[in-house]
Amino acid sequence: MQKQRRPYRSHKVPACDRCRRFKRRCTGGTPEQPCVLCSLQEVPCIISSSPKLSSSPRHRVKHDQRRAQTTRIAPSTSVDRIPSPAPADGEVIQEHIGRDYHGSPGQDQSKVELSMFASPVISEDIQILERYMSSKSSSLSTGERSGSSDTPMVYLRAPRRREGLSMAANPGKRQKEIVMQVLQPYTDELVRLYFEEIHPAFPLLDEQLFMELYKAGDKLSPVLVCYFFSVSLILWHHSPVLRQFPKPDIYFIWNLAVEALQQDFLAPALSTMYSVLLDMGGRPIYSMLVNTINNGRAVTLAQTLGLNRDPTNWRRPKSEKSLRIRLWWAVVIHDRWSSFAHGISPTITKSRYDVPIPMLEDIITDSNQSDTRIKAANSFIHLCTLTEILGEVLPLVYDLNLNPKETWKQIRRLETDLDEWEDRLPSYLRRDNNENPRVSGSSSLQLSYLAVRLLLNRISLHVSNIPNTASTRSNAKSEHKKTTTLSTDIDRLQTTRYHLSQLRKSAQEIVNYVCSLTKAQLQEFWLPYTAHHLILTVIILLRCTIESTDKTIISTCKTSLQHLWTKLQTAAEDGWDLATMCISQCKESVSKVLDNDVRGTNIVGGELQQLHLQQGGAGDGRLLPIQGEGRSPAMQSVGGGELLPDILPFSNPDISFDNQWDLGSLYGLGWMGMDGFGAYEAGNQGGF
Repeated sequence: MQKQRRPYRSHKVPACDRCRRFKRRCTGGTPEQPCVLCSLQEVPCIISSSPKLSSSPRHRVKHDQRRAQTTRIAPSTSVDRIPSPAPADGEVIQEHIGRDYHGSPGQDQSKVELSMFASPVISEDIQILERYMSSKSSSLSTGERSGSSDTPMVYLRAPRRREGLSMAANPGKRQKEIVMQVLQPYTDELVRLYFEEIHPAFPLLDEQLFMELYKAGDKLSPVLVCYFFSVSLILWHHSPVLRQFPKPDIYFIWNLAVEALQQDFLAPALSTMYSVLLDMGGRPIYSMLVNTINNGRAVTLAQTLGLNRDPTNWRRPKSEKSLRIRLWWAVVIHDRWSSFAHGISPTITKSRYDVPIPMLEDIITDSNQSDTRIKAANSFIHLCTLTEILGEVLPLVYDLNLNPKETWKQIRRLETDLDEWEDRLPSYLRRDNNENPRVSGSSSLQLSYLAVRLLLNRISLHVSNIPNTASTRSNAKSEHKKTTTLSTDIDRLQTTRYHLSQLRKSAQEIVNYVCSLTKAQLQEFWLPYTAHHLILTVIILLRCTIESTDKTIISTCKTSLQHLWTKLQTAAEDGWDLATMCISQCKESVSKVLDNDVRGTNIVGGELQQLHLQQGGAGDGRLLPIQGEGRSPAMQSVGGGELLPDILPFSNPDISFDNQWDLGSLYGLGWMGMDGFGAYEAGNQGGF
């Protein structure tokens, strides 16, 4: 016989939490036998301790009147004065990170609203209006301010969906069903692999909540599920259980996830943030263009949700504040390293956010975590601090009006910052660490550090060639001006030679480190931007090889290039997709250089030689034209032995071989500028 339902307005049999929260009639229920409304909405029916009752019905009436008055202030939107994540079930304020935090497919999507972070320009105005319209202003002023900021932070409630636009009622549902049909026998093992190998090094999700919803069944956002398993497939051969089965078509799974994400962006929520961040960090890389566009959407959505503001002093649960901090720094990491790799200036600037760098307690929420997890969390923290330094380097790449004097000051300061960053590393994150097993993500961290060093040296090389315009403005006599110009050019070339040697040294350090990586290290967590660091290293070694006249330097660069190339081929055979990407882009060019089938050109060297002759310096013994080994005339010092480089802007380090156009264009090396020397000869605008 069916259990008798709860009597109407019964105090003896309390209503469930959900019905009580929304003041709906509850028929009574338990988690095993939910009430009618919870059963229809497919949500847990939970009865907790009795709520605090209002003092009297009259008090409730006054409370309702205050809410009605506040609503009349802005009839199109409602205001949430306490910062909160985007509720997935229409709740105004969440007491904790609920089950819908990762997106639940059982909710009524047509009524879902998004908490949008209001502009600081109108936040104070809304605050004043609320106080004026409210009968008790003091009750509204509590919790308005966050941290040390004097600007109140206000959230506006806005519909997630565009009115009148037909869209999927549950984005990603069809794609998720297909993914689960393909992967169903292996999903538990893929979940285990993700949280053991990827999550510790890049803690994006709330592991405890995710596992709770995953085990509960159909409770996770379908789009998030698609991306979660797409990212996990890269670990297929790491599992002795999975490697005995054929690996599913990863390209097919990724396409389903991308299709689902496009639907989800029509009605974005916080679960969309997880999906797009997983998309940008996923491997293998299929589309640089889509990743770059998704980066812009992720930054905008994060700022809309207020993730760029420090939640430390918000009246929110500790777990939620920690999650918001981790989410924001994941956005910052992708924005800046994507800018480094793809040549698009970063969207986020340091003055537009105040979120602190995560602390260990923001990542490790369980006191029983292993020592390995703690070390991996520290690796993520150091990645955040390195990303901050990169954020100060990137303006030197994209600034169109560089001031050489100020730029040199910044370069010296950044070099010091990098030295201090390396000195602060714990022993288990250093390159010379021999611990086994190594910390997941530490190898990627070290290669990222060396790549920033390489970038800074490349900037120094560019700045060293910016001409000193002071001599051209001199009112001295013509002959004196010629002598001054020649002397300045010679000094500049000597400085350039030094920075070129430093650049070559940085590239060789990357070669040595990559060649030292073991197969176990290649199976660690790696940022996808590592492939671009490898391509950049190959390009610089190629250039140093084909444009040098010193046989020792040529031999050294070719040897380094050969060692790197051999290591990449071995790594690709072992399944390292980042090496495969580098090989696919540079194979023909490297083959030509290593086979001595290259004809280098040195346009700037020829121009300087002509300038030297015009200024009457041909017989001074300091600069001599040379010919050799199929190379065009170039300049070298009498005591030198190294070709002075054809200094190009950082956006235009040309590669002088036949397929230069194909080398960088397909994989986002826009800032490498594969256009040839012509762009520089036409006029250098000073920007990289």
